[in-house]
Amino acid sequence: MGLLAKLLTFPVSGPVAGIRWSLEMVERTAREELTDDSSVKQDLMELQLALESGEIDDAEYLAREADLMQRLRDVRYWREQFGLGLSGGPVRVQRDEDGR
Repeated sequence: MGLLAKLLTFPVSGPVAGIRWSLEMVERTAREELTDDSSVKQDLMELQLALESGEIDDAEYLAREADLMQRLRDVRYWREQFGLGLSGGPVRVQRDEDGR
């Protein structure tokens, strides 16, 4: 009876299984993108190199670094929400003398 039932319900269960698989792949891809911090770390390294080479000044560096640190905090937030391990400690942004 099991095989006969599967064959009779395949016109409905086949597309449902395909849609379920597609949605699981979308969820997996979104989860990987939300929890991948490699692009943020790469941007931080490029920013540091730009500062060291004199392409940007300290003020621009601090502003762009603050944005990247916020992105890194967002990645760590999503890793925590999904129950994935966290590497390193809390992310802190360096402040200048004015408190900015």
